[in-house]
Amino acid sequence: MKSGIGWPIGVAVILGSTVVANIAVMRIANDDPSFAVEPNYYAKAVAFDSTMAQERRNLALGWGVETALDSLVAGQPTRLTIRLKGADAAPLPGAAVSVVARFNARANDTLTTVLPETAPGAYTTTLPIHTPGEWEVRIDATRADSVTHEVSRFSVSTRVTAVRAGVR
Repeated sequence: MKSGIGWPIGVAVILGSTVVANIAVMRIANDDPSFAVEPNYYAKAVAFDSTMAQERRNLALGWGVETALDSLVAGQPTRLTIRLKGADAAPLPGAAVSVVARFNARANDTLTTVLPETAPGAYTTTLPIHTPGEWEVRIDATRADSVTHEVSRFSVSTRVTAVRAGVR
């Protein structure tokens, strides 16, 4: 081997080990279920005016929502109930309701479903929720007015705490 060739090899080894370390760190970061990136975050940021317009429509509608989660029982899905109420606090039947639920500590794992109406203004489904703690539930409800047939959309994000059965 020529004299003086050792330092370029040393630099190449250092650079190569840096690349390998960076790839390992990226894989670890991308496999972490507690790390989440908001889907379509750029499009949502660009459409922020429409988000604020939806907030104003929500306020004008005066609708309210109650989110309830049954206690967690090992090996069984958990029932999620959404109750929609009008400005007069009366139940709002006949809405199309969909939800996106995510456990705050593992926000990368989301559950998405459409809720059927089980009673006037009450929309219920079961979800594979087995982890106690704080859950974010994003609700999107649309409903046509029975007289004008105008479709109203209501969207809100709520929080609900999941607890194990028998724990107080």
